[in-house]
Amino acid sequence: MQSAPRIWLDYRPVRIGWVIPERDIVRLVTAAAWNSCLWGGRFNPIIPIHDASLADQLVKTFAVDVLIPVTGTDGTRAFIERFPYLAHDRWREAIFQQRKCEFADIRHAGRRIVRHQDKRAESALFLPVWDQADALHPLLSVMLGQYPTPDNEIADYRAGIRQAFNVPEKLIPAAGEVPKELLDGIPPLLLSTYDITRRRDPTGWLNPGIVLGSAVDFDDLVLFWNLRAAGATMCFYDQANGTRLRSIANGFLDKLRGRAPGVPGCVVFWMRRPIGTDASWKPDLDLTEIQVALSDGRGKGIWNGLNISPNRPQFSLWHRDVVPSYTEGDGKPSASFALPDRPFDDDDVQSLSQKFVVGVDAAQYGTLEELTFETPFVPEMNEFYRRHFCHDYDAARAQLGSLDRGSVGIITQISTQRIEVNAYQSFDWLTQFFSLCNLTTERSEPGLRCKRLISQFGGLQGCRVLKIRGVRNLLRKYGVDESFTRTGAIEAIRDVDPTTGAEGFDAFKRLHIEYRRGGDLKPDDVLKYLLARHVFRVGLELTCPNCELQSWIHLDDVRTKSTCLYCDHIYDVTHQLKDRDWRYRRSGIFGRNDNQLGGVPVALTLQQLDTSLHDRLIMYSPAVNFRSAGADLEPCESDFVAVVSGALGISESPVQLLFSEAKTGGPINEQDIRKLGQLANAIPEHLAQSFILFSKTDIFSADEVSLARTLNSEHRRRVILWSREELEPYYPYERAKDRLGEHCYASTLTDMVNITQRLWFT
Repeated sequence: MQSAPRIWLDYRPVRIGWVIPERDIVRLVTAAAWNSCLWGGRFNPIIPIHDASLADQLVKTFAVDVLIPVTGTDGTRAFIERFPYLAHDRWREAIFQQRKCEFADIRHAGRRIVRHQDKRAESALFLPVWDQADALHPLLSVMLGQYPTPDNEIADYRAGIRQAFNVPEKLIPAAGEVPKELLDGIPPLLLSTYDITRRRDPTGWLNPGIVLGSAVDFDDLVLFWNLRAAGATMCFYDQANGTRLRSIANGFLDKLRGRAPGVPGCVVFWMRRPIGTDASWKPDLDLTEIQVALSDGRGKGIWNGLNISPNRPQFSLWHRDVVPSYTEGDGKPSASFALPDRPFDDDDVQSLSQKFVVGVDAAQYGTLEELTFETPFVPEMNEFYRRHFCHDYDAARAQLGSLDRGSVGIITQISTQRIEVNAYQSFDWLTQFFSLCNLTTERSEPGLRCKRLISQFGGLQGCRVLKIRGVRNLLRKYGVDESFTRTGAIEAIRDVDPTTGAEGFDAFKRLHIEYRRGGDLKPDDVLKYLLARHVFRVGLELTCPNCELQSWIHLDDVRTKSTCLYCDHIYDVTHQLKDRDWRYRRSGIFGRNDNQLGGVPVALTLQQLDTSLHDRLIMYSPAVNFRSAGADLEPCESDFVAVVSGALGISESPVQLLFSEAKTGGPINEQDIRKLGQLANAIPEHLAQSFILFSKTDIFSADEVSLARTLNSEHRRRVILWSREELEPYYPYERAKDRLGEHCYASTLTDMVNITQRLWFT
């Protein structure tokens, strides 16, 4: 590899999914108590497994790191075993043992209050107290939190907090109202969020809200908990207990009204029942100057990953840019680095074994290579990252990085001072990924040739010279046994139209292929570039005086006394050197008489993708053969497979796959269309979005366009068409600017699909 990777770090709590069976409200109360002990505990979702479909959605939408049952049963264990990529080796199912906690707990939050000298937070702390037989006991537990009863396994967190900060108790009378003043304080569950930051969701789904439900209904309480765990500011109101809850609910609304004087606040009212068109849903609360939105909280629809995007809690929003120690021993690059600014106190020996997550966002500077530190966001690939990226048995978790690119969260102990990560083969990642899709892959001969072609040009951007039509013509014009003069090469690059006399090279005079001191690009500059990349070799064409046959001799092999290649006659070449032109032949991968097995259009297409997508192009592999291992697929080949990071802001999947058919001038036929369509269909949508690109260094026929259009549907666009009009400019759609106007730029695959629809299919 060319250089050490760029490493960004962030720190966050381990996100636990609490698995609860049978709508067990007692286990729900227990989970709330345990979360009160954890730093970041309020952001841990509840996974109710009585609804398997909903439970699956919650696990994926919250991107949980581990699944833990509140109480182990056959049902909870069977559910957890369905997610082997979340396996985490633990001695016991419970998170407490011998009065120690397995994960970072609130003692660290308390120390942060002391370190910040946060007197305001310290004075706001309180311990709510209520009768455990109170009808509102379940609601108060999930709303305010309480510390579990200490025993041989669980430490006395209540006493610890009370002694550290002299925290007062606040009694909630069994038959009295829940005072709205509690909203101004910091109860146990709110303390668990201290000094934890999270990104705000820009949509309205996570606006402040109130759940309208029953204080003793398990599903209503789980909805309330999970909305708040996702990042929403929430309150709960049970009209059947209105005399007790009305004060705190109205106090919640008062705070929202006071956020921006004169501007109505928007509050989402969540209900797990049909919402009528009349006002029968309205609670007996003061909704003056409140902009109301209604949401149905039933089912899994809101947790499909599109409607609600849960915030990811972090110990700080800013990332740490670290300089790694980089080695390439045995051809296996690795980078190790210290963990600066960890939010823990190393002097507390009792907490050194507690676990948190180090998010590692690694990317390679420079060109894309076969070895990579990139880690696309596919949680099902956790085991692959464990074996290849961080070599830790069960610690790797795929996650979204700071720029919505894939990164890996490594579950580690507070005592960890240094971490090492390793580069791996891109094709190994592709092989493992496609096995999840019931597909087997293998590299083909054309793929290996194309890799060599790209390498000969110095990487994808070195292939930019192939945009020049005259260069492509030159590569096709002469066979491997034919030599040509410099004048002939220049004429081919100039690409003069014999009818009009127009010089095709004029369209590329502003093209940048390497540094030059101003001025336009000239054909001679292009030839020098090709020679520097060893696309052509220079030599002499000499005639043997014995057999009278001409032979081409490489410059390094020319001697005063040279040997004929055909008859082995030794002759003096000096008298043939007068006015002799240097003659050139194709070299390296271009020295094969097989048109590089179609490598030129593939390399040019990849180069254009790299330019357009910038750092969204994560990895690629030319010419991959696919066979079914259970999927509905004929054996087929994709001229290249590209892995792209989606733009989440426009609802793209975090990982996208691009399959391609790239040709010089041959036709795209029904077989190409059918097989690539089957291949794209074989990719499950929960793993990645799939797109199909057809490219030609010529132009498309009307029949080809019609065939390509059949791969789109009314609700799914996935086809991109690039002819030479898109491949030759610096950016794909420069030549269509008159037709596209200001929408001629494409930086995502979705942009390219939409522009293809406008240019070709409408």
